[in-house]
Amino acid sequence: MVDDVKKNLIYFIYHNGKLHHYHVLNLKLLSLYWNVFDGQKIVKIAVDGRYSIDALLSLLPKDCEYRIVKNIKETGEAYHFLESLVEIKEGMTFYAHCKGVTRPMWRGLDMWIHHLYKKNLENVPTLGGKIFAGVLGKLLPCPPYVPEAFHYSGSFYWMDTEKVKSRITKMTYNKYLTERFPAIIAKKEECIFGFGSTDKNLNFYDEKTWRQIRR
Repeated sequence: MVDDVKKNLIYFIYHNGKLHHYHVLNLKLLSLYWNVFDGQKIVKIAVDGRYSIDALLSLLPKDCEYRIVKNIKETGEAYHFLESLVEIKEGMTFYAHCKGVTRPMWRGLDMWIHHLYKKNLENVPTLGGKIFAGVLGKLLPCPPYVPEAFHYSGSFYWMDTEKVKSRITKMTYNKYLTERFPAIIAKKEECIFGFGSTDKNLNFYDEKTWRQIRR
């Protein structure tokens, strides 16, 4: 039963000194579902230099413990993601990040972000022997950034912590590693693909896409 399994969180935030609409939106949604996580919670805030992050900190859940880390421009969140995963000891782990904070405001992106939290966290999946689970899967290669057979678009996903860690070998760090990671670790048939998953390369930034998915 999923209720018997510890539910951990690895969460990454990039902050360049300016509070963005998407910081506010993501952290509002994170706070809404914060109590889903009853295991370890590792929240990292990556910064480029010495500037105030007080406005950002005011948006975090009240009992959130966080770490300030150096932003690595060449690899994005990849290094901090794998470093965090080493610390998680058991159960199932949800990986997510403060999505869209380097993008302009788009209605389609707002809708995408809402679905990433709601569809992954309102009803936590039972892995049942599978290794990964998530929504908005793209069941086809999307080169050049994600050449593997599938990925969870948006890079929000659940994983079986121990099974994933047992399969990790030497990784090549790049900005797209967290998106590529499930297909590097597991086969398509070892994963669960929920809401909105498709064998088409849909544009989730486009508001029109969400009208198609709802049909």
